[in-house]
Amino acid sequence: MAHQLSAVHRFDRIEVRPAQRELLVDGQPAALGARAFDLLLALIEHRDRVVSKNELLDLVWPGLVVEENNLQVQVSTLRKVLGPKAIATVPGRGYRFTLVGEEPEAPAPSPLRATLPPRPPTLLGRDADLDALLDLLDLHSLVTLVGPGGIGKTTLARCAAQARSTAWADGCAWVELASLTDGRLIAGSIAQALDLQLAPGGDPHAALMAALKPMQLLLVVDNAEHLVDALAPLVQTLLSHTPGLRLLVTSQSPLRVQGEQLLRLEALAVPPPDADAKLAATFGAVALFTERARAADRRFVLGPDNIAHVIEICRRLDGLPLALELAASRVPLLGARGVAERLDDRFKLLAGGSRTAPTRQQTLQAALEWSLALLPAVEQRLFQQLGVFAGGFTLPLASEVLADDGLDEWALIDALAVLVEHSLLSVSGGEVPRYALSETARAYALSSSAQAWLPRVRHAAAMRRFFDAAPTDWLQMTDADWLARYEPELDNLRAALAFAHAQGDASTLVSLVGAAAPLWHHLSLYDEARFWHERSESFVTNETSVPLAARWWRAAQWAWTATDPERARAAAARAQALYRELGDVHGLYAELTGLAGMWREPNAIADAALKEALTLEQPDWPARELAWGQRARADVARAHGRIAESREAREAELLLRTQAGDERGRLRALALLAELAHNEGQLEEALSRWQALIGELRGRRSAAAQAAALRGLARALALTGRAVEAEERLAEAADLAPVPTVTP
Repeated sequence: MAHQLSAVHRFDRIEVRPAQRELLVDGQPAALGARAFDLLLALIEHRDRVVSKNELLDLVWPGLVVEENNLQVQVSTLRKVLGPKAIATVPGRGYRFTLVGEEPEAPAPSPLRATLPPRPPTLLGRDADLDALLDLLDLHSLVTLVGPGGIGKTTLARCAAQARSTAWADGCAWVELASLTDGRLIAGSIAQALDLQLAPGGDPHAALMAALKPMQLLLVVDNAEHLVDALAPLVQTLLSHTPGLRLLVTSQSPLRVQGEQLLRLEALAVPPPDADAKLAATFGAVALFTERARAADRRFVLGPDNIAHVIEICRRLDGLPLALELAASRVPLLGARGVAERLDDRFKLLAGGSRTAPTRQQTLQAALEWSLALLPAVEQRLFQQLGVFAGGFTLPLASEVLADDGLDEWALIDALAVLVEHSLLSVSGGEVPRYALSETARAYALSSSAQAWLPRVRHAAAMRRFFDAAPTDWLQMTDADWLARYEPELDNLRAALAFAHAQGDASTLVSLVGAAAPLWHHLSLYDEARFWHERSESFVTNETSVPLAARWWRAAQWAWTATDPERARAAAARAQALYRELGDVHGLYAELTGLAGMWREPNAIADAALKEALTLEQPDWPARELAWGQRARADVARAHGRIAESREAREAELLLRTQAGDERGRLRALALLAELAHNEGQLEEALSRWQALIGELRGRRSAAAQAAALRGLARALALTGRAVEAEERLAEAADLAPVPTVTP
């Protein structure tokens, strides 16, 4: 049963909120059990007719055999709460909901960043599975789609997400965990997918919980099996405190948390060996194989001449969707009979695999190995080499990593096209197309390549060269353009960091950590930044080149400012000394302006840092860089109580941030100008500024910043005698985010 969960039903004194699973009578919550609430929703959904007892039993107790008196008990419960005439009994037929009210209106979805992958063009053999999944999502807060690798979990989840993309007020978002190797980074990845800007200090789980609390949202978490131990407690916490959240997780194993509903995805149905073509085509495995074979060769027709071979292929590949797609891609070359005849050798390995090995290694590894063996040698080698890329890659990046393998650009393009045609590689549109192996294919490519180490070395080196330009580009580019260039390579950055650390490659590790600071900052991945600074600090030694060490210590200052100011100041001192040694005016300016803003009280170190920074400044520098000086001026003046001077500097900073396309900096400057107006006693101006800022932030998914602005507005309201409104704004802020323990 599919409910419009974002809709609110109103019937005179009664209000039903499906997303929150709440019933209000005269505006007050009414206690109602889960089955009674499910029954109420079923009756409301079908209030245009009499609903039979059997139908209600199936809707409220799906898949269970229960006595009819259970239904009578729940009807009686509802009548006590809603009134005796709310539900009419039609003897011999069933029940009907009789209250008349307003037609529910679903609120427009909030402007979440579009994170949903596109719906697959076809979903074959999974109609019943999709219906079952949608019913579970409509009724339960957590659904885990479970099955072995390659069974089609992600495809089914994509279809479900698209089908429910507008069912919740805040829409639907997709979180991909395949590239993460550390469970502590899950909260940051969820925040990134939702475009939430979490406060840099404090517990990321608590901040994420507070940010999600007011939302009505379907969140899909894909490829979670390797992080189940870390994901499970986070999911339990979120579900306990975020009543409007629905979670769909795909994994090879359950999370095993309270309230979890499992939908185990089985292989596609395979027909009996003697089925004719008409009957066989109704089975999911044959339907998928036929559709993919026809996509590869439009002349392919399922008929008497090939049906036996197709059924044999489907049976011996166990109805596994990925294996079937791979087999179908070879039909143009070999025909169905040729494909069937070549299964023997490869499936000796499949049949003889270890029973204790992971499912992916028992099934998909065999299918992938068999498919790979049918490719020409050039494509086989390329497939294995491409395993080094995480989260996809562009043609220029692939050319750089594979430059020493004898492939020129045109040969590489042709080889990539072959892999795309054989369903081993996907390609997304856009001005600069991105290619990607599935995670299963990527794992197999890495494990099957005897020369995996060398491509990884080249990949890490390519990522180092790519991100070396990030800090400089950041000064010159708008936030939007800069993120469009660097954010897509986040997973490749993570892979390069992990490899460099594992290999003890100090130079590459230190370089990448230092260069990644702006990206982690823009994506609110503060925990990830601190994680890599902790892991790499011992690699920064006297042997480290001075430029790399200076950049690393500058990034460390940034990483620790919110949570450990003393550590941040120590890092700033190290960076400052190194930039002086280098004679790097820009680096020194960045450190001095950052240092100047680290105190809220008058401080001689801050005063001296600002004075020196302003002597270095040149008017032709990029606007983003010049904004740092004005920010420092404003911070130091505020610490000394020179409010008018602080306001002047902050206005100058705001203009520079706007010119630079620095949206985060611009919004921060607006908030600080509102604070200054308040401190000057200009309360009407402060009110106006806070209200305007809150209006902007509501569309930007920054819970922490919204909460801070609401608290600022509440202070101004209280001083103008509007105590009730002030309390309302404080309550709204508390729902959005907790008060930060450390203010940067």
